[in-house]
Amino acid sequence: MAPITNAPNGDTPLLRVLLRPTESIPGLVSRYTVHPEHKEWQSMQQLSIKTPSGPLEYTITHRPRVTKRLHMELDENGSLVVVAPRHWSKRHIKATLSQNTSRVERFLVQAREKQIAPLRYADGEAHLYLGQRYPLTIVAIEDGRSKVAFTGQEIRVEIRKEGKANVRTVLQSWYGKQALKVLGERFQLIKESVPWAKDRSVPLKVRRMKRTWGNCSSKGLIKLNTHLIKAGIPVIDSVIAHELCHLEQMNHGKKFYMLLESLNPDWRRDRNHLRVEGSVYLL
Repeated sequence: MAPITNAPNGDTPLLRVLLRPTESIPGLVSRYTVHPEHKEWQSMQQLSIKTPSGPLEYTITHRPRVTKRLHMELDENGSLVVVAPRHWSKRHIKATLSQNTSRVERFLVQAREKQIAPLRYADGEAHLYLGQRYPLTIVAIEDGRSKVAFTGQEIRVEIRKEGKANVRTVLQSWYGKQALKVLGERFQLIKESVPWAKDRSVPLKVRRMKRTWGNCSSKGLIKLNTHLIKAGIPVIDSVIAHELCHLEQMNHGKKFYMLLESLNPDWRRDRNHLRVEGSVYLL
């Protein structure tokens, strides 16, 4: 699966907000974010752990008051920072994180969501489409059906009943239709270039999902997240390539990444983009 472990674009300042864990984990508690210029962020060390969705990078730092357990924070880019007791070894830190990967990824999603201001669906507000931001132009109409049109300069919403909820409903419906069209076209184009998939019937479904950008079932059914329509074409193509590789390798082992590298040498860049920007796409 291509997981949703993402972050906002950094426009919203980081806040010193405690995210209380739903249950305690030995050696891994106290989840919060801090301002990126925190004076105690010192001696940064960049490392990574393996997760079901691939490598997850993190940075280790230390603080005098952190003596017993790990603390997790976000930096200004929404990346994971682990504040560890100074006497803990890198191996012990890595083992603790590796034993709690689902908890770590859940923290990333929850923390990053708190950094993003909700959309207002108001006239002039910028909304994403294929990796670019365009202003909404909301036009009240008396007759006809509500609809959305993309002009290349704006996203024009013609609506009979004004109000945030109605604009949101109409806009989401339009995103869904665009996703079916664009993601379907990109899927067929890339599939035809993949040796193990081009002569194979591969069913595709496009739907709204909260936890993954895409997945591939053991029966070869591929699902893509509707929200990908807000990302740029290179990112969309990267997720499609990722899932097509699962037709050959239903895991994230060395052979899988060798296949992915052959299809998309820039997959690391694209994965990082989704981790940094992905929460904005989910709004």
